Amino acid sequence: MSTMSKWMVSSNYFNGAYHYQVYRLIDMFAVAHSGNREYRGEVFSDKTSAQALADKLNMEDGKDD
Repeated sequence: MSTMSKWMVSSNYFNGAYHYQVYRLIDMFAVAHSGNREYRGEVFSDKTSAQALADKLNMEDGKDD
């Protein structure tokens, strides 16, 4: 059984704008911190594009719930 979570979108606000990244927890039963995250793709300037990548990755992984 995989302990990885589904792909999600995180947001960070800096330089006057939001920036979005696609990530999943490596071990969803451990504390959620930067060392427990795997990132995919680029840093997006819009949430819609980031969510589209997360949705695509979840479908590929069979975690499209």
